[in-house]
Amino acid sequence: LDLGSLNQYEPVQPHWFYCKEVEDKQVWMPFSILDSAKLEEVYNSGNVVLSTDGGRYDVYLYDRMRKAVYWDEEPSEVRRCMWFYKGDKDSRFIPYTEDFSDKLEAEYKRAVTTNQWHRRLEFPNGETIVMHNPKVIGSGNWFSQDSSGVNAHMDESVK
Repeated sequence: LDLGSLNQYEPVQPHWFYCKEVEDKQVWMPFSILDSAKLEEVYNSGNVVLSTDGGRYDVYLYDRMRKAVYWDEEPSEVRRCMWFYKGDKDSRFIPYTEDFSDKLEAEYKRAVTTNQWHRRLEFPNGETIVMHNPKVIGSGNWFSQDSSGVNAHMDESVK
């Protein structure tokens, strides 16, 4: 048995994002590295309110909402992100919902640890995804980050 040929699974490190309205479009913006690390640290702590952006915003973790502290502003959605897709209208990356990302991560882990690739994954929302290998995941516009921190972007030409 050649142990060097086995693929070792390393989970993707999540980063936290919030959704902002810009010119009537939803744009997902990353929290700073510091704020994202603080959010990840309290991720499973329940009903926590965490100050971000130098105290200008509070994140209500259980509700996944970001609210301005000192001025009136519409609250924005917050997501813990690991898997992204490319939007239809522009080239921005959009994070999948946390539930969908968890399913993708579980399938990615299964494929890496069993070395069984090229399986078609059919999801209830009608989306079909094929994980070709650890660096190429396709059937649409995709973005993920592998365990080495290298961004792997696949466009529609990758099927």
